[in-house]
Amino acid sequence: MTAKRLLHLALISLVITLVGCSTTPIPAKIKSQMSTSQAIVAYFGNGETAQSCNCISEVDANYSATPVPNGYYRVLLGRNAEGLFLIQDFYQKNKRAQSSPVWVKEPNDLFNFNSNVIIGSATLYYPDGKILEVFTNTDRDSRNGEGFYKTGQRATKYVDDNTGTQFEFWYQSGKPAAKYTRSASGELTYAEAWDESGNKAEDIDAIINEITKKMDTES
Repeated sequence: MTAKRLLHLALISLVITLVGCSTTPIPAKIKSQMSTSQAIVAYFGNGETAQSCNCISEVDANYSATPVPNGYYRVLLGRNAEGLFLIQDFYQKNKRAQSSPVWVKEPNDLFNFNSNVIIGSATLYYPDGKILEVFTNTDRDSRNGEGFYKTGQRATKYVDDNTGTQFEFWYQSGKPAAKYTRSASGELTYAEAWDESGNKAEDIDAIINEITKKMDTES
């Protein structure tokens, strides 16, 4: 085994120990070295800068061994009788929830910030606690959900499964902005967009980018 692999296994062993065994008092010398007593199992960057954790391939590219100022941290809340892990993500800058408590299955999923590892439904939040997105995963390749502006107005709706992908977008005014579908092979089969006056628009990518940028900036 390489050193990187041993480190990853050590992290997993720590996680299992935290939730699977009764704890003993932590010696004062060790406790003085701890930065938190929470069961924080991972830190993640926000994608603005590349992380360099030297991790194995199963670990998310945004994983970090230490806190990232504008990133996130993940807390392990427990496990159920089937062995699933209950986790929740938080914003590093204000310690508020970035996600609802969600279930993941594999130990590697604890270090994966991709939403496709979540089992069932989840809610994502803006830093101020307003809802950013709600979605449900049927499996790793099938999901449906809705995204929202901070005003609460729906911004997007999507369905992604083995038949293809369908997306709809709305302006903050509530007026339709764009709609497109892709086949299971990734081929674009339909695309249409409108300006806020309801007139047909040619540059659908610009409209979609503006809407997603608005949501990303606020989060």
